[in-house]
Amino acid sequence: MYQQNSFNGADLPAKTLCLTFDDGPGIHTLAIARFLFENHIRATFFVVGKYAFHQPEILKELKEMGHLIGNHTYDHPDLPYYVSVNGDVINQVLRTDAIIKPFVDSGQIYFRAPYGKWSAEVAQELNRSMLTANHIGPIHWEIAGVDCYYWQNNWAVEDAAARYLSDIELNNQRGIVVFHDEIADMDVVKPHNKTLDLLKILIPQLLEQGYQFVRLDEIIPIKTASAEKPKFTLRIGKEKCVSLKNDTDLNCEGKPENPQNLLCLEELGFGKIAIKAANNLYLSSAEIEIKANRAVIGETETFDLIPVDKNKIMLRCYDGNYVGIEKGKLTKKAPHMRQAAIFSYANHNHMITDDIAWEQRLLLLKKQLLFVRSKLQQKI
Repeated sequence: MYQQNSFNGADLPAKTLCLTFDDGPGIHTLAIARFLFENHIRATFFVVGKYAFHQPEILKELKEMGHLIGNHTYDHPDLPYYVSVNGDVINQVLRTDAIIKPFVDSGQIYFRAPYGKWSAEVAQELNRSMLTANHIGPIHWEIAGVDCYYWQNNWAVEDAAARYLSDIELNNQRGIVVFHDEIADMDVVKPHNKTLDLLKILIPQLLEQGYQFVRLDEIIPIKTASAEKPKFTLRIGKEKCVSLKNDTDLNCEGKPENPQNLLCLEELGFGKIAIKAANNLYLSSAEIEIKANRAVIGETETFDLIPVDKNKIMLRCYDGNYVGIEKGKLTKKAPHMRQAAIFSYANHNHMITDDIAWEQRLLLLKKQLLFVRSKLQQKI
């Protein structure tokens, strides 16, 4: 889940640093990663999707060396402004997810906003999607990534190393440190990137001074957040939710703020998920009626997650039938998508109100009428 306030490394022990790298992968990424690996340092690389898409072999080697790969959006936009002009921030994140997930060991994706720019509106927008529920972010820092400004101005590598040492001292000898293994927005600066040379000066000095290094997911507040399974509710209409009733039965009459509405998401890969109810048992489509009655995930406890809108989804069962609603209960009696129930997803039991403009309503109605006409023409 995305927080309004950023995660950082302020609580790290003295002389403990977490090294992070932004904007790659690029031509220097593997050399930087190998140098750190040789010095027994595991770092975190926040990658830009448009670069990672063309260089999966770099991501593979980063993973093999024990480095962590995080999400830094697909195109590196200024997110608060991007959201203000109706930019699709969820798409920015999910396109990058699709590239990096094969190289992420855990079910969690760590996210850093470009330039560190963040707002409550960005968090709210990203939390609308069930597909970003397993994200931890935003990840900020204590020691800023000033290296790119040194390369932009052709300042000496030695001066950059001295600046980092000074900033680390000023920040109580601890925290998350930012470097740039690539430069995302300034092509003229890319050829001047000397971050590897900077590290070859800086790391030996830090090691000599007794500094220790941790990976991002070893920082206690981040590690704690990572251990929490994303909780959500599935809303039907404006006032009702999927809710646990009795021991294992589910109904569609749950009222807002009822703890029996809370569900837990587990991603299984390839677009499949499992859902755990408030009784700590998984939803199962083994029978016609969907029930929360299985302690482990098997074939009948897997569902295809099909996004409809930012916070709307359909669910398809293992046998190809869709989850529908009949007499207030969830069933798998919907053989076609047009018979499937469309649920509204809300993170942490918060209801989301979508104010749809009349123009959008008319456009949606037009699409529905065109669909009906096409089916009549096909005699289906």
